[in-house]
Amino acid sequence: MIFLVFWGVTIFKKSPIKKIALPGIKTEDKGVKPIPGEGADKEAESEAIPVRCYRVALVDFKDDLPVMGTVKGALEIGLRFEVNGVIESINFREGDVIYAGDLIATLDKKDAQLKVDYAASKLASSKVQAQAAEKKLQIFKNLYDIGGIIKAKLEEVELEEKSAKLQVESSQVELKSAESELKKTGLYAPRDGVLGSRDAEVGEFVTPNNKIGTLYDTKEVFIELGIVEKDIDKIALGQDVTATVDAYPGMSFKGAVDYVYPIIEGKSRTLTIKVRIQNPDALLLPGMFSRAVITVAQFDNAIVIPSLSLNKLDEGYRVFIVEETSAVASRPVNVAYITTDYSVIESGLYEGEVVVVDTPQELKDGIPVKVIEVQEGIEGE
Repeated sequence: MIFLVFWGVTIFKKSPIKKIALPGIKTEDKGVKPIPGEGADKEAESEAIPVRCYRVALVDFKDDLPVMGTVKGALEIGLRFEVNGVIESINFREGDVIYAGDLIATLDKKDAQLKVDYAASKLASSKVQAQAAEKKLQIFKNLYDIGGIIKAKLEEVELEEKSAKLQVESSQVELKSAESELKKTGLYAPRDGVLGSRDAEVGEFVTPNNKIGTLYDTKEVFIELGIVEKDIDKIALGQDVTATVDAYPGMSFKGAVDYVYPIIEGKSRTLTIKVRIQNPDALLLPGMFSRAVITVAQFDNAIVIPSLSLNKLDEGYRVFIVEETSAVASRPVNVAYITTDYSVIESGLYEGEVVVVDTPQELKDGIPVKVIEVQEGIEGE
């Protein structure tokens, strides 16, 4: 029995102990060496900074500014009678299209007609008197020729005849004045256009100071747009504008910035600009609400990159380029135009190059990077 126990202990000491790998627990074997090159590659990859990039391409770029406003007539004429009177009729409704010479409204003509009748009667009377004076003069001339009267008497009759002729001329002028006043009891359209709101009613006494209505010339119109203060520096005369109105879905109207007001409205803090639009079919009517897009800047076949790629330094702008070695290099660029989302590069970049977007703070020249995404084009282009 003692022999068996001694034999078992001897066998146990001579046998090697095997290591058992348990799930979830790493075992360390100092005698195992790493495969040459494999660990170094993994270490370098872990040090590379992940970046998102954009591939430079030539694109057509346009920066648009959306604004809102109201359609106005290019020419707005206040309609007024030239004489006092009581309105007898108004022959239009708001929004009616009228043409030059159309009768818009009339005044009571009784008094004006009486003046015409009186002037006509006075003219007829003066003509009769002129004829009588002319015949009298002829008689006195014959008497003077035969020595029947003295020259002083003949001269007296000549003055009477001349006075009668002047009276005729005066009566003619008076009649024309009365006829003109009668014509002024009618209010006629001075040009083609659309009639706006009516400011007087039938039976109302009006003077030349009272406005009856407004005539809008609609062959061309203005759209008044409000520009908020932060966008004022983007506006310039001649910029292209595309406008739409709710009345014509899917239809757009082209125009250009024609006038910029020199002041900013106090309460709204907006700058008003006028956009001139040709309107031959009178589709745009004064008072319509309009949405418009102003083309602030436009570049054809330009190099455009995300604005997040730009790094602003004291000496100017720089971007990081991803080189073929997967390392980055800093490069200065000249910027032609900047928006919140994209910037137009004037020089310093070339088509096909890859720039880093949203540069990490730790990124420097020569640092290796891992490109996780490459944007191939500008969204919306």
